[in-house]
Amino acid sequence: PRLNNFSFWLLMPSLILMMLNMMLNNNINTGWTLYPPLINQNFITLNFIIFSLHLNGISSIFSSINFISSIFIINNNNFFINNLTLYIWSIIVTTILLIISIPILSSAITMIILDNNLNMNFFNPMGNGNPILYQHLFWFFGHPEVYILILPGFGAMSQIMNQETGKLEIFSKINMIFAMISIGILGFIVWAHHMFTIGLDIDTQLYFMSATMIIAIPTSIKFFS
Repeated sequence: PRLNNFSFWLLMPSLILMMLNMMLNNNINTGWTLYPPLINQNFITLNFIIFSLHLNGISSIFSSINFISSIFIINNNNFFINNLTLYIWSIIVTTILLIISIPILSSAITMIILDNNLNMNFFNPMGNGNPILYQHLFWFFGHPEVYILILPGFGAMSQIMNQETGKLEIFSKINMIFAMISIGILGFIVWAHHMFTIGLDIDTQLYFMSATMIIAIPTSIKFFS
């Protein structure tokens, strides 16, 4: 409970920093993705944005650790794949996605701070930096974030439908569990389909196109079941 409480209170300074950025807006035009070189501007408000994202990320990691540890502790003697509800499985997959993906985003925005304030050249082409690297790091977080948002909704909807229909067992429950796990795994290997315009070679584009089409299979199992 203390860890979860701490994760909640971290949201307050994160929100304050983001509000300060809105009040001290210097007309920074970075877009929501914070792509370099658009982000390579030495404004204090950019630091507020990045520190706010850091605090938000730490809060999400702590709450994820709390959720997954609580699930394992409570079900210590009864942790079998078919004994947990679909909603609990959706939370497990979501927390694992958060724990893996958020540090990647944190490292990317930390490098942005170092570029802007300490004149390092991780993403600055003028100093032999590679702005495409940031896009890879961002979308490695950004694509799993889609499933982080939708998977708890999938789990909750399945649970509600099962409760309201009065069924003792959810139809094809095992398949739906493995579908959610597959969505989580495949979500980490399709990030570059957001980056087809940067000049990826044809083999790389073919791989990410195929992987993106494959992820439709577990999604369809989840949706139609």
